[in-house]
Parts: sequence; C-alpha cells; structure tokens
Amino acid sequence: MRRFIALVAGSLFLGGLPLVLILTGVTPSAIASVLVNTVAVRNPLQIVIQVGLLGLWSTWLWGFGSVVIDIIRTWGVRHDHSIVVMSSRYSLLFVVALWSILFVSRSAPAAAESVASEQVVALTTSADHELSPDAVPLALGSSAVLIAGVLTHVGFLRDKQLRFAPAGSFMPPISQRSAFTWAEMHHRNQEQYSDGMPTKTQALLAVGDESRQLDGVPNESVFPFVHVPLGVTSDKIFLVALAPGTRFDIVAIDIELAKTAARHLIAIAQLAARDGGIQVVVESAPNFSYLDISSDATRNVVKPSGGAVIRIVIDESKDVHAPSFVVASNEAVVRICVQSDNPKRMQLGASGWMLMPNEERLSVFGLTEFETTAVQDLFVELSKPVEEDKRQFETISADWNVCVRLLGPVDAESRCGVPISFEKSKSLELLAWLTTHRDRPTRIAARTALWEISVQDATFNNVVSGLRRGLASGSVGVDQIEFLPKTFTDHLSIHGSVITDVDVLNDAVSLVKNRGDRESWFALQDALDRVRDLPFAGTDYLWPDSEGITSNFILSVITGSVMAAEHALQQGDTEGVFWATGQGLKVLHGHEELVSLRMRAYGDVGDRAGVNAEWSSYERSLLHDSWSGGVPSARMVDLKRELIG
Repeated sequence: MRRFIALVAGSLFLGGLPLVLILTGVTPSAIASVLVNTVAVRNPLQIVIQVGLLGLWSTWLWGFGSVVIDIIRTWGVRHDHSIVVMSSRYSLLFVVALWSILFVSRSAPAAAESVASEQVVALTTSADHELSPDAVPLALGSSAVLIAGVLTHVGFLRDKQLRFAPAGSFMPPISQRSAFTWAEMHHRNQEQYSDGMPTKTQALLAVGDESRQLDGVPNESVFPFVHVPLGVTSDKIFLVALAPGTRFDIVAIDIELAKTAARHLIAIAQLAARDGGIQVVVESAPNFSYLDISSDATRNVVKPSGGAVIRIVIDESKDVHAPSFVVASNEAVVRICVQSDNPKRMQLGASGWMLMPNEERLSVFGLTEFETTAVQDLFVELSKPVEEDKRQFETISADWNVCVRLLGPVDAESRCGVPISFEKSKSLELLAWLTTHRDRPTRIAARTALWEISVQDATFNNVVSGLRRGLASGSVGVDQIEFLPKTFTDHLSIHGSVITDVDVLNDAVSLVKNRGDRESWFALQDALDRVRDLPFAGTDYLWPDSEGITSNFILSVITGSVMAAEHALQQGDTEGVFWATGQGLKVLHGHEELVSLRMRAYGDVGDRAGVNAEWSSYERSLLHDSWSGGVPSARMVDLKRELIG
C-alpha cells in the first residue's frame, strides 16, 4: 500500500503539477513577464503571488532533479537486493516503489537447460546470469567496410545527379539529419584510416571480374558472390563468403538482436552486389521491417533459373521436424532463425555470439533500426532530381581586394594576383567557410564545421587571429579595412571586399542572362578561365560535400561552360567551343551536354574522325563510372547517328 501511495503522489507531483500550471497559462516565462510589470506598477500583492508561483516551479524543479539523481543511483546498484527496502526520503521512496513494481516483482525466467541433440536448442538465460556485452551487435560506426560502402554509394548517387543535371540547375541542400549522417561517416572513415585500417578492407565491397562474368565461367561455384565481414575478435576480422549453392545462418532466440546483426550483412550484400549483376532478395514477414538498407531489393520473388541471387530468409519457426532447407545452385542463402543445425552459422548464446562450428567468440557487426532509416533517408535525398536554379546573386564589388579560389586547390590572392599565405591551414579553411556561408556566419557553426570534436576557445581564437594576420599582410597598400571585424557576439562575418572565384562566375552568368552584350561574354570567359580543377581539390574538408556546396559549384561551372560553348558554336568559333567545354569537363568528366556540344562542333566542320574520337572518349567515361552501367543514353546515340550515320 505504501508503494502505491508513493507512486500516485509522486506521479501527481512530477506530472500533474507542471501540466496544471502550463494549462492555466502559468509558465515560467509568463510569471517573469507579469512580475516585471508588477514591480513597475508597485503592486505588493501581485508581487507576492508571482514570487510564490516562481517558488512552486522551483520546488518542482528541485523534486524532479532529485528523482532523476535517485534513478541514476538506483540503476547503479540494480543488482543489490536491498533495493526493495523503502526509504524515508520522498524522492528515493518514489523511485524505489517504481523500481520494485516494474522490475523486482517480476517472475524470474527458468534456468537454461542444454539438451543433447543434433539440433541446436535455443538457450534462455537464468535470473542471475545476464547476456555478455558481446551479445549486442556493434553499431554502424564500428564497420569500416559498411561505412566505405555507404560512402561509395553516396558518391555514386551524387555523381548520377550531376551527370544528368542540365545547365542552369541547382541542387537543394539535404536535411540536417542526413548531412550529419554523411559527415559522421566521413569522420569515422578518416579515423579508421588514421588508425591503420588496411585499405584492402574496402576492396571487400567490390565484386571481382570473375563474379561479374559468373555465367560464363567454368567451375563458377569456386567464386563467391561477395565477402561479408561478420565481426571482430582480438585483431582479426571474420568474413563469410556468400558463394553459389551455400547457406549461412544467423541464430538467436532474441530475434531483435539477430535482425540487428542481419541488417549489417544485408547492407554489405546489397552495396557490394549493386554493380555485379546480382539480385538481392529479402523474404520477410511484415513485422520484419528496416532490414533493407537500399529500399530497392526484390521481396518474396525468386527465379531459380535466373542469374546470381543472394536470398535473405526470415524463419521464426521452432519446429525441429521442419523439412530441410533447399538452396538452389545459383543462389547464396542467409537464414535468420531461432534455431539451426547448419554447421556454418553465427549463434547467440549466454556467453555472446559464437562462430560455429569452431565456437569462436566474436563481437558482431550490426546496424540498428535508427541507423538503417538514417542511411535510407540519406540515399533518398541524394536520389532526388536537381531543380532549376532560380537564385538571385548579389553583384560583386567592383573594388574587391581579396579573391578566395575554390575551383581547384584552395588558396587566396590579392587583386594584383599576389598569393596570400596563412600560418595555419585551418585559417585558410575558415576563410573558405566564411566566404561560402555569408548568410549564417556564426562562431558555433564555424567550429562545428571545421572540427568534428569540441575544441578549446583558445584554439579557435588562434585560428581566427591567424586569418586576420594573413589577410592584413596580404593586402599591403589597401586602405585600413578590417576584413574580419572583432565582435563580442557569436556573429563572425567576412568583409564584402573578400570574394571567391565562384562569386565571379555566378556574377558573370547573371550578366550574360541580363545583358548578353560583348562585354558580358568576355567577363564569362574570364570567369571560366579561373576554373583549375574540381572544387576544393586536394583538401579533406567534410562540410562542402555534406552541405552540397561542392555539387552546386560544379553545376555553376557546367552552366557557364554550356552557355559559353553554345555562344561560340553560334558564332562558328570551333576553338571557343572546345575551350569552354574543356573548362567544364575539368570538374565533371563525360557530362553529356558538354560532350554533345564538342561532337556538334566537329560535325559542323565535317570532321567525322573528331566526332568518333569524342564518342570513344564518352564511352570510356561510361565504363569508368558505375552509375551508367556502361550504356550510352538514347539522346547521345541519336546524336551520333545524326552526325555520322
């Protein structure tokens, strides 16, 4: 009875009191506002009332904090049987009552019993024997191969977006959640490289040439579809070869833990099999959601006479007399089940995950439901088509002083072309960040973008000071301009006389669209002449990719190159077409619109050999890029027929 009274009274205090106060409009902010007005008009009665209400909120806050502290302490001694003793302190009394009702009063499960049989019997744990920490699969961040595969697929999707993007396109930014997921995986990938992770682990994702040509190879059973890392023990990584005619089981009485481990295997299989002509089939009941990382696997459809198949089967049956499982000669089967007698299996027992039949313990790679949805959302956002660019750019200052060059290796130069040097590389990166984030230049945002971990204020201040000194020393002779004004707020903005080569390009494109005179075309050529390589080439900045900045810089170059090339083609300037398209191809090889302009330029002068040479170059770029499948687009095929038959 005492426990029940403690629970009711504690619940009313913790939940009922703030609910009543909020519903009646007595929020802390409202009390503070009324109190300020009451003091101004000097109403003693109202002052006492408002102070009392503030005291009521303070009492609730103190009680809530005491309960939280006691919950933490109680969890720390959860194995101590003295927890059933009721305390005289109210907050602890409430926690003990809640704990004893929810946990201590539950009946204990039966002890584990091992049955001698050829079939593996699922084990249940006893009340005083918990599962090993190794029973919980590791999260996404621990799997170097899966992270490498996800980042490779992200690059594939982004490449595909750019290749099909017409001139004048814009790539909208992805959500903050997806940007964080992308940046976090980049950071993890860099950490694993710095820790000496062998580069050969990334090759595990690639399906070899022998697997790509599986149907035409004798003794094809010796070639695995793909190798999948299962987990780690000491300094070894365990792999399973998903080969034709083979089966591998993931066995656990707790099917949720089995699903977490299975998601990792399925994700690796899908990412690795994407370009190898292998079909991934997920056979699952409706309650087994989030097992498919790419959201594009075939479900419940298997063609025995078809090509190579990796089949994922969910089996919750505990029937030891069930018929034997049949595996077709063209498929590798991964079976997620609660019991199995298959010698090739990974099984969860009371001591953790074991790799059978050698009974070797390992920490299993896994992928949680939350991580799966985060990766799925990232893939979905990167698969969206580009939009028409309707952005309005401000005209750059005619008397600019410093140009930050981002279309290639990142550096800075004065108006006279003199390079500006900085003591710290982070100062240059901060300059690049500030010039590309003029709409939200805060210290917190800059620190978050430039460092994956929290840095001391002194470190950031040294970087800012280095940037100020570099800009000041590189702009000798310029009037006293404070390029990075000192503020006492979080605001951190760069002076308007500091521009980028991308600003110059966007300004030139706007001039051509608005005026289209001879002077504006010359300005566009001058802007394109500043393109040296891929944006941010040679840097390891994470923020330009995750924020979509790199992609939009590439699209800006493509837009300017197509405009200049089309103008040169109309003027009959063949060399001008090749130069303009060449600048665009520096940032995106094989872009169809640029290649087609080069082919038309050769066709206009009757140079069939030139058309064939461009076509051959285009075909080579298709073989190099996985997104295309090596197949030219219909429009390019039609253009070739039009020009040379």
